[in-house]
Order: sequence, then structure tokens, then C-alpha cells
Amino acid sequence: MSTRDNPFEGLNGALNAADNQLRDTFGWYTVAKKEFRDASRSKGLWLLTVVFVSVFILPVVLALYFSINLVSRGGADIGMQLLISTYYLNVVTILLPIIAIFIGYAAISKERTSGSLKLLLSLPNSRRDVVLGKVFGRCAVIAVPLAVALGLGALFFAASNIALKPGIYAQFSLFTLALTVVFVAIAVSISGAVSTNTRSAIVNFITYFYFAFGWNGIVNGIGSFLSDYLGIQGSARWHIVLFAKLLNPTQAYKTLTNSMLGQGSLSARFGMFSQGGLLSSGLSNEALTTVCGSVLGGSPATQETQFGTTRVICEGSTPAPYFSDVAVFLYMFVWVGIAAVISYKTFNLADL
Repeated sequence: MSTRDNPFEGLNGALNAADNQLRDTFGWYTVAKKEFRDASRSKGLWLLTVVFVSVFILPVVLALYFSINLVSRGGADIGMQLLISTYYLNVVTILLPIIAIFIGYAAISKERTSGSLKLLLSLPNSRRDVVLGKVFGRCAVIAVPLAVALGLGALFFAASNIALKPGIYAQFSLFTLALTVVFVAIAVSISGAVSTNTRSAIVNFITYFYFAFGWNGIVNGIGSFLSDYLGIQGSARWHIVLFAKLLNPTQAYKTLTNSMLGQGSLSARFGMFSQGGLLSSGLSNEALTTVCGSVLGGSPATQETQFGTTRVICEGSTPAPYFSDVAVFLYMFVWVGIAAVISYKTFNLADL
């Protein structure tokens, strides 16, 4: 059969050539490919796809087929932004990291305890290839069904009475994929640094709890330490505190999403201080004024609330480049590098 008779023959040839090139160039590629192939044969990948699809299209389906007005507060025009800010943002930051940990926590430790890791290393694979291959492979395992769910979500938005904003939805999808991949990479790296599945699960969920609930308290404690014991006050103190806040991938995701939803990068960064949290209250008006003016380069102003009190708001366009959306997006991946280095160093020294 000629290429004209089979139009996919040229495409298959190009894919095979690319596959061979990747295999010859990157030692980890074979491990990653095996990880993804094994997952694609299991029912787990399909179950994961069903879970993601349910999470991302359920509210839109309710609005489309059951005439439930989920956007009564703002109308169809800003309904997607409201759903992202009130539903998706909370679901993503709580549920997806847990799923990512479940996908990655036993990636290396399971093979280590079963003895199959020795067989994998007897092939022309270095320990670095194993760590990187497991990270990339498991990231693909979760990224593919998540991308499918996000794509179907966009189609349901387009078919519903909720206006689809392609630019906003594309950015939200990118940030969501990035956060999920970051947590998978961390989970797999922890799996390579410990010797058993149980230890990997414990360390992973401690890490998740730390990022989700403990980070702000510790960062606030660092701010108090800088002021009380090192004499670092004013804008220098709050520069350090804001940078530390942004190193949390969950908080980086939230502030990026809020910026994309229309707050702007300056207001989204300022909201990390003014809103407070479950375990910590917001800053004083004096501190907020310093954060807005000296750290973010905005113009602080006071605004009366509906309860008769005043609050500090921050007016302006963009913060310094190192607090911009692009910088914050890159900060999300800092822990991937840290976890991978620690995992490789620990795994390389381990006696298997």
C-alpha cells in the first residue's frame, strides 16, 4: 500500500523516528515510556479519567441539562470565572494533590521492596534514568486524563449558557496541569528517597499537609523571627515573607489563578496578606500599607467595608518582575528540582 493509499503511514514513520531519537538521546525515556504503557493497560487510568471528567464537567452539566442557575450572582458572561473561583479553585487545590500523591508515592519504593528494581537497573539504565523516567512517566499518566477532562469541560462550557472565555480557560488549564505535575514529581521523588511504600505514603501526606495548611503559619513565624531577633523590618522583611509564600506550589497556583480571573498580579499578590487564613489572621493596616507600597510598588488606599470598618486595598498595575505571574509560575517548579536532587542523591547511595 502506498503512502497515498495510507495517509497515516508518513505520520507513523515520523512518530517512530521521533521515538527512536528520544530513546537514543535520553536514557530515562525508555523507563518513562514503560511507565505510561503499563498505566494505559490498567483500569486505573480509565478510572482516573472518569474522576477528572466528573469533577470538571459536573457543575456545567447541572447548568446545561437541569437548568440549575449556578451563575445567578454574575450572569452567564462571568459565570465561568465564578465557577473557577468558587468551585474549581478549591477542588483543584485539595483533590488533585491527593490524587497526584496516590499516583506517585509507590513509583520506586514498590519496585524496591519487590526486588524488580534490581532487574530494571540490570538493563542499561542508571539510577538517574530510573528517577527521571519514573517522574516523567507518572506525570504523563496523570496529565493525559486531566487534559482530556479539561478539554471536555471546555466543550461543555461552549454548549451551556455559561460563556466560555478561551483565553482564561486555557490559562486555568495550564496552571492546573502544572500544579498536578509538580505534586506527582514530588511524590515520585519521595518514593525514590525512602525504602518502603509506607514511609513514602507518610512523608508524602506530611508534605501535602504542610503545603496545604502549615506553610502560612511557618512563613509568618519566619517573618516574626526576622523582625524580633534579626532586626529585619519594613519592606525587607515583607519581601522575604512574600517570596517564601510564593514558594508554596499551592499558594502560587491560587495567586496565579486569582490574577488570571481579573484581579491582576499586584492585587493577587496583595491578597495573600490581606485575606488572612484559617490558622492566621490578616496583617495590620500599617503592615499592609508597607506591603502594597514598598514591596509591590502599588498605591495603598483605605476602603470602608459593609460592616463599617476600613480595610487597606492596593491599587496599581503590575508588581516587580520577580513577583510577576511569569516568575510565580516558574516558582511552582522549584520543589520539583529540590525533590529530584534529594531523591537522586539518596537513591544513588542506597544499598538495594
